[in-house]
Amino acid sequence: MNYNFIIASQKNTLEETFIYKSLFELTGPNFSISRDVLFYGNNTRPLSVVYNEGLKKCKEQNIGFAIFVHDDVYLNCCDFVKRVKKYGNMYDVFGLAGNKSITIKEPVLWHLMSSRDNLRGCVAHGPDENSYTYTSFGKVPDSVVLIDGVFMVVNLTKLPESVKFDENNPAKFHFYDLMFSLDCCLNKVKVGVGDIPIIHNSPGLREMSNDWKQGQQYFLNKYKKYLNKTLTV
Repeated sequence: MNYNFIIASQKNTLEETFIYKSLFELTGPNFSISRDVLFYGNNTRPLSVVYNEGLKKCKEQNIGFAIFVHDDVYLNCCDFVKRVKKYGNMYDVFGLAGNKSITIKEPVLWHLMSSRDNLRGCVAHGPDENSYTYTSFGKVPDSVVLIDGVFMVVNLTKLPESVKFDENNPAKFHFYDLMFSLDCCLNKVKVGVGDIPIIHNSPGLREMSNDWKQGQQYFLNKYKKYLNKTLTV
């Protein structure tokens, strides 16, 4: 399988990140940091900008799958490549958590714009690979409208040139994932969630900062024609 990881981090080197160890343990003997990872260290740029740059580089090199993953993730499965290929062929874009149906409204959080029975996916959280707890959101695999950006895979042979991460989003590290997956759905790109065990070393959103609030307002303005309406797949 022809793939690249795209990882943005505030840390200086990939070796300092949580994901580093699992990359070597789980991707196989042919894995190469220099060839298979686009690492953006000391990053202060919006993720939408970095991810679009990664998409462009992958397309120029005829990469089949772009894997966008946070640096505080541990890939916790021995058949990682097999699973990526499976779900990457099942869906044009897929993640690990999302929802089948959303109502565009405040707060713009993927799990709160949907009823509990429409949530999909599963993600583990914990401090390291030896201590973690699973959160099961719902059925996997399944088609969804929105996916969480902790882990996203794009089948580059299926992504239209017109669909990119929205660089006008004023929130540097929020909403890039929700807008990308929603734009995919609105452009008939098949979005889903798959079963790839990871451990996310993060408590999630802890405060609604001014940056987050600006991003939320941008999201609501961008999709205002869908405000208080329900979108379902």
